[in-house]
This record gives sequence, structure tokens and C-alpha cells, in this order.
Amino acid sequence: MLVKEAITAGKISTGNSKMPGTTYAIDAFACNVGAKLRSIKGSTCNQCYAIKLQKLRPSVDQGWKANLAKFQQSQRQFWIDSMVFQLNRYNTDGFHRWFDAGDLQSLDMLRMIAEVATLTPHIQHWIPTRERGIVSEFKQFEFMPDNLVIRLSAAMVNGAPNKSFNNTSTVHFKAEPIGNECKAYTRKNNCGDCRMCWDKTVKNISYKKH
Repeated sequence: MLVKEAITAGKISTGNSKMPGTTYAIDAFACNVGAKLRSIKGSTCNQCYAIKLQKLRPSVDQGWKANLAKFQQSQRQFWIDSMVFQLNRYNTDGFHRWFDAGDLQSLDMLRMIAEVATLTPHIQHWIPTRERGIVSEFKQFEFMPDNLVIRLSAAMVNGAPNKSFNNTSTVHFKAEPIGNECKAYTRKNNCGDCRMCWDKTVKNISYKKH
């Protein structure tokens, strides 16, 4: 496969200044659960950073919308092969985040990501998501690769983590963090050498709202 062929299924990004490795983003306006939460005051989606960025930067908006459209238009195996190709080519740190903007669209999308993870065992994959129904169904019937961690994100600021999931995340504001606190805000919003988000032994990570 050539790069020009692979990116017809969507682009893996290497340009996230906060994260190690690579990331993948889609249109944040297309979130399912997130779209409902955006109108709820006090929710973790009410002031969505990705929506703000899409409104502010047309090139970002176009790129993320294009990634979603290409996913929807691609044949299943071609999308998987294209993501694997790009990860093998561009990921040099061994860590990948799915959805630094947007969220899971369907159970089949999660199945496809799990297959990508299986085919890239040298890379640790992390999915932050609010799609509880999709993840619950996947956990019940599907194989979970060892190198894939799915963190269910709390819906409300200062909300408690969901007890039905092994890996979760919360957001705290003027309150004590639950479990392990993300310290990126103390490092100019940078992960530094921390890799807790990808670590299955870390049950809950609490992000400070700022």
C-alpha cells in the first residue's frame, strides 16, 4: 500500500502537541451521546474543546469531517488495512489515541479498531468514550486485545466513575480528583512521560477542568 492510497480511508495524525505517538480524530459534531450532553449544563461535553476548535479553524473542521466521511465510505477491510499501514509507518513511540476529537459511531467501528489493535501489537491503543452502550455490547460478545484500553468517560463534571467498567475517567472542578489525577495541566497541558491513560492497571483517571 502507498501513503496516497492509505489516506483515502482517513488520516492518522502525528501533530498533537500534547500526546505521544499518533492520534485519530473525526467530526465532533457527529458524536451520538456527546451531542445530547452538549446542551446539558455541567456535563463534560457542554463546553467541548473540539467543537470550539472546529468553529475556530476551518481547516481542522474540514479534516475531521473528511476522516468521518472516509470511514463511512471505505470498505471495512480497506479501512483496517489503511489504519494499520499508517500506524506502522508513523507511530514511533508505541502509543496511539483514538478520538482526540469525536467518538465511536457504532459497534462495528469499535470492532474495526480492535482489529487494528490486534494487528499492531507493538502499539498501545487508548479509546476515551462516552458510548456506554456500544462498549457494553462489545465487552459482552467480543475479543478485547491486550494492547487496547477503553476508558468510559463520566457524563458530568464532578460525576462518579461508572462502576460497571474496569477503566474509566472523570472530570473534577473545585473538587478532589477521584483515583489518579492527570497532571498534564501542570506541564503546560502536556503528557510529559506519563502514560496512565494507556495503562489498564489504572482504574480511573481524573482530569482537571480548566
